[in-house]
Amino acid sequence: MKYVIITFFIFILYSLGSALFYMMKDAQDSKRMVKALTVRIVLSLIMFLVLMFSFWMGWIKPTGVS
Repeated sequence: MKYVIITFFIFILYSLGSALFYMMKDAQDSKRMVKALTVRIVLSLIMFLVLMFSFWMGWIKPTGVS
């Protein structure tokens, strides 16, 4: 499960970085930044749902901060 979450984080950060790059380098009428940010939002929602489902199934357990 750790590797799935780490993979999601890597893809989310990559999408955020590509959106920043497109914002700085693309022309005014380019839609690539919007698409990259949409991908980031979708990946974040999927990761949240996977975490909630994993908690519900008992695959992960909250440990708290100590």
